[in-house]
Amino acid sequence: MTMKRGIFLFSITTILLTGGFALLFYFLHWDFLSPALMFIPLITSFVTQKFILKKPILGANGLGFRLGKKRFLFLASLLSLIFIVVIYSISFLVHPKLFSMEAFKEAVQNLATYNKDFSLMTNVILAVSIQILVAPLLNIFIFIGEEVGWRGFLYPNLVHLYGKSGLLIGGFIWGIWHTPMIYLYDLNFGKHHHLGLLFMIAFCILAGIILQFMYVKSNSIYAVSLMHGMMNISAGLIFLFTVKEEYRYFIDGGTGLTGLTILFVIAVICYRKFPIENLERNNLKQLRK
Repeated sequence: MTMKRGIFLFSITTILLTGGFALLFYFLHWDFLSPALMFIPLITSFVTQKFILKKPILGANGLGFRLGKKRFLFLASLLSLIFIVVIYSISFLVHPKLFSMEAFKEAVQNLATYNKDFSLMTNVILAVSIQILVAPLLNIFIFIGEEVGWRGFLYPNLVHLYGKSGLLIGGFIWGIWHTPMIYLYDLNFGKHHHLGLLFMIAFCILAGIILQFMYVKSNSIYAVSLMHGMMNISAGLIFLFTVKEEYRYFIDGGTGLTGLTILFVIAVICYRKFPIENLERNNLKQLRK
């Protein structure tokens, strides 16, 4: 009962606080503070873990603050990068108008790193290098905010209670959490809010299975934070080079049908291979009521 109450309080509090602060930032025109919303799952998981479940935040029985298997710190990011590159490559192949040299040049010239004394290709290499190699590390604290809440707290408890079905429940909750960002800030789907939310829920269910699988395999919140960060940052970078008028929200990119199809295949594999036994053995003390 204690664990169920903790999950319920975490989920409701996280969703309500996120919605409340999102509205506050929106009406005050403080959109620049919207990334801070990603810290809310971190804070609510800390409070729930410590005061409701009476469990430690740090250590072996905590919320995943450990390096774990260090090779996954690199491997998780690489897999995310490969996924995004494949998704947009397919989008460009089936929809050539999504890319144009004119839009590409304009996007490069608008980059913060652009230097007119460098060639176009040098500017691209510089921007990509910074975004791929540096940005995930600089922004890891933001993504840790989300990952501790979902991967470190919510999913393990749901899996303990409901088995693999907990992965689906966790993805649904994670997807619902994005509601204010979609409706207030047009996240991922422009003004197509209602259908966009449904697509986001589907994305979160599939991506959540993969991220939780990686979390269990790596035994590290940092690995999945880098994986999440690389996915967002690389997708955002490639999106800059697209012809925005040609971008089809529900077909192109990672949250469109192209990305969801590939995610579905990977998620099914991860779901079937999800190591329930290992999770229970390695985290038994953490997951007990």
